[in-house]
Amino acid sequence: MITSIKNAFSVKGLKVLITGGTQGLGKAMADAFCEDGAQVSFIGRNDKKGAEVEAEIRAKYPGCKIKYYQGDIVKPGDPQRLVDLIAEEMGGINVLINNAGCTRFFDSMDAVENDFKDWQDVIDLDLTGYFKMASLTARHMKKQGWGSIINITSNAADIVNLPQRMVSYSSAKAGANRMTKMLAHEWAPYKIRVNAIAPGYTDSDLTPVEGPEFEKLKAFWTEHTPTGRWGKPIEVAAMAVYLASDASEQVTGAVFTIDGGYSLAN
Repeated sequence: MITSIKNAFSVKGLKVLITGGTQGLGKAMADAFCEDGAQVSFIGRNDKKGAEVEAEIRAKYPGCKIKYYQGDIVKPGDPQRLVDLIAEEMGGINVLINNAGCTRFFDSMDAVENDFKDWQDVIDLDLTGYFKMASLTARHMKKQGWGSIINITSNAADIVNLPQRMVSYSSAKAGANRMTKMLAHEWAPYKIRVNAIAPGYTDSDLTPVEGPEFEKLKAFWTEHTPTGRWGKPIEVAAMAVYLASDASEQVTGAVFTIDGGYSLAN
């Protein structure tokens, strides 16, 4: 419980695990936590990108403790292996950020054409993967007596984003929001807090930047955003830092939408 604002928002010394940390929001959050003095482990599937991000952030913040781990949270055995290995090497896990994810755009009536793969791939990663990582990490957090789990979801959990068709993504993110609340209640006796951040359209290295079709879509999405712009990865990272810090000790089971007001009228 905080008694002063001084250092209330600090995450210095915390041991943080981030999935999908080699690009996009994951990379931004790894950067933010390192800047504030946390110890960061991040998971990714691309060794080249992982090594580059690790080197880049370490050079940016001399003395920061950051390490890349190769793995795939939908691969059988990998979640258990990664959580146990990282907990051992970091000396525990204080914060888990479930961020790894994917999306697929398809007509739901045509899902059978690839044996429902566009549905299953997204559910496996964006929902089941989140649950596995949360469940496995919570076992370590229970032993240490506390922890914070942060699920990166989407405003697509609550609205029909147009014009793209993304039923598996929206369903997975809606499920992850509900899972967040269920686990928050179930794990509260162990002082494990579970919250979610639901971004809207965000500028990152995952955002396509070329082509007339994309420019039309971006103009449409921006026009329907009350603040008049897309979000920045650092703004999502700032919320993650808050949810990991002592300042949010009384916050659990919450979903924080960061979309510039896009979902207000959609």
